[in-house]
Amino acid sequence: MNSSKKFKVTAALASLCACGMSTQAMGADDNPLALEEVVVTATKRGEASLQEIPMSISVVSGDMIAKQGLVGMDDFLRSTPATNFLDRGAGRNGIIIRGVTASPQTDATVGVYIDETPLTGLGSSSPGSGGNPDLKFVDMERVEVLRGPQGTLYGDGSIAGTVRVIPNAPVLSAFSGEITGNVSSTADEGGSNTMLRGVLNLPVVEDTFAIRIVAYDYDNSGYYKSVSGSNADKQIWAGAFGGVATDKDDVGSDKYTGGRISALWQVTDSFDVSLSYITQDIEQSGIPESFMNLGGTQRAPFQKLDGSDEALGMDFEVTNLEMNLDLGQIQITSSTSMAETTSLQDRDLGLYFGPLLGVDDIPLFLTDSGEIESFTQELRLNTRLDGPWQFLLGAFYQDIENKQRQDFLFEGDPAADPFGGALLFGSKLNEDIEQLAFFGEVTFDITDQLTAVAGVRHYDYDQTASDSADGLFNGGSSSNTLEAEDSGQTYKLGLTYIPSDSATYYATFAQGFRLGGPQADVPSDLCDLNGDGLVDGLGVALPDQIDSDELDSFEVGAKFSLADGRAIFNVAAYQVEWEGIPVARTADCGFGVTLNAGEAQNRGVEVEGQWLLSDIWRVNYGLSYVKTELTSDAPGLGVSGDRLPGTPEFQALLGMQADFSVAGRPMFARADIAHAGEYFNNLQEEGPSAGDFTTINLRIGADISERISLDLFARNLTDEEGLTWVETEIGDGRANFIRPRTIGVEIRALFGQ
Repeated sequence: MNSSKKFKVTAALASLCACGMSTQAMGADDNPLALEEVVVTATKRGEASLQEIPMSISVVSGDMIAKQGLVGMDDFLRSTPATNFLDRGAGRNGIIIRGVTASPQTDATVGVYIDETPLTGLGSSSPGSGGNPDLKFVDMERVEVLRGPQGTLYGDGSIAGTVRVIPNAPVLSAFSGEITGNVSSTADEGGSNTMLRGVLNLPVVEDTFAIRIVAYDYDNSGYYKSVSGSNADKQIWAGAFGGVATDKDDVGSDKYTGGRISALWQVTDSFDVSLSYITQDIEQSGIPESFMNLGGTQRAPFQKLDGSDEALGMDFEVTNLEMNLDLGQIQITSSTSMAETTSLQDRDLGLYFGPLLGVDDIPLFLTDSGEIESFTQELRLNTRLDGPWQFLLGAFYQDIENKQRQDFLFEGDPAADPFGGALLFGSKLNEDIEQLAFFGEVTFDITDQLTAVAGVRHYDYDQTASDSADGLFNGGSSSNTLEAEDSGQTYKLGLTYIPSDSATYYATFAQGFRLGGPQADVPSDLCDLNGDGLVDGLGVALPDQIDSDELDSFEVGAKFSLADGRAIFNVAAYQVEWEGIPVARTADCGFGVTLNAGEAQNRGVEVEGQWLLSDIWRVNYGLSYVKTELTSDAPGLGVSGDRLPGTPEFQALLGMQADFSVAGRPMFARADIAHAGEYFNNLQEEGPSAGDFTTINLRIGADISERISLDLFARNLTDEEGLTWVETEIGDGRANFIRPRTIGVEIRALFGQ
């Protein structure tokens, strides 16, 4: 976005904020036209009003998920202040909050939860993906984004913040159901897309026991086309070495199939038990990374060796048992979870290495496979005592088993292939991490208006990892075993001042922590050609261990209810001091490594609000600015002053919605505009940048009858060709584009009560 356009967006939203601030608050009870109170459970103390929680939180309800047409994480997070979503393919994407990221390849900095179950790092098992399972937003009660470190309550992996996805629970009193389907078409190189989902709520024993069943199927066309190189050259290599010369138009298509079954048993008025099972399967044709010509936007994705429809497959399953006992002044919660992810990913690397050898393409392939299993148990005690003191105490145990395998292959015809279908480099990793943590928070009402909070989490980690490598480029077989322990504490201190029902002021100090891990194997014969023990292109020795990193966050904020409850205006400012940053780099040999950099500082401000203009019109808005930079030199990685990757300095969003009736039938019309500023995916800010694009989404819906509704929608209306992720450390570069303009229709049918 050029400076004049950026000024116009900023000025418009600033004007909107000024209008909201200029209106005097009088109390929602005096005015029937008021915003509904937003209730969240982010503090693990039961339900609380969003406007009274001393934390920067964005929330979207199930109703707004439907009216905005939010399908998954990418839709929501790109329109959330100070939050970015790096689309690197299913299960490999990255979530960034307030600039807390070092590289898109490192482990997750944002904790992802579905209700009480941690899903952090349970995406694709490719080395260093740090992804999440990309669960679709089907039958959701709400989604919460907690900005800032959540080290005391949510532990490792929430160093930047936490995303909580909360599904609808079974309803004990009413039989109901929903069937929804849509069809759409994606412009440019895209095609047709379909979606079908269903929800069924069954009260087996009224007011006592109910089951809720959810199923869905999303089938999305690819929007990349294989256009790289000449078919003649590709056919030469295909004939000689058995490779496949593909020229597909529907590359990067994906299919999400999944479901959820949950049961709720209200044993007594004070005791309930919930059991849920969630599954999702992802299939992707071609890895949705384009091989990018730096002089243009040439799109040539990696293809699977055999030309089949599935270049990436990922299966995800999670089971959770939750029990709640309410004893009046004490509430006890137990959450037990088991999760498993299996994944297989194939990539054609001939487009990378072929030009380096003077040819267009050669049959070089990289396969990643893995399995991650996780068991977690959390037990919490929360008080509701008479008097100024309240307590939250908890214990947490987690056991993660991570198995990864990576093979770099020259896949040729054995009759003609001089390598005989050789394994150029292969690596295996078996890792087990056990975590035991105890955490607690205490709040004290200093006065009726002033409250202090103090929290601490003590953690102990036992980590065992064994890795091995083999292949021609490794010079034979090698193996290594790593055993490590880590323990420590994270702290939280805060003050909250609530002088009236219409204002909340807070100041918070919070710490975050992220566990380190074993270094990925690289072929020594290929990555250290000089034989000096230093990685070529980086000039540093490769350590066996990636050190843990930690940060301190200082935040002040204010939340206002204005115009008789018709408007809210929230603002927060923060400063983050970050040490031991893990940075992923690609060496000259083409393999990725991770090194710990020095220190960094992130500073920013966020503005978010809503305004109910009338009984028909409402708006929501958000602005964020964040400045990130290294504050110390990091040999081989960056120098002081380098901007951290993956984070736009400026983000803005504006949503407008009209709710009205035509011929007695409810209708709505909604427009959402989101702008992401420019960012780079490396510390040096080299090569093409990502971001700097604006998307416009439109949706119009009408209730045809009491049971049937019809929506028309357009996503990326202006057909922006924005890059969400780009890497230029090898070859011409890799990149992902946002989905081109997609227009469709959706129909929804309700039944039951």
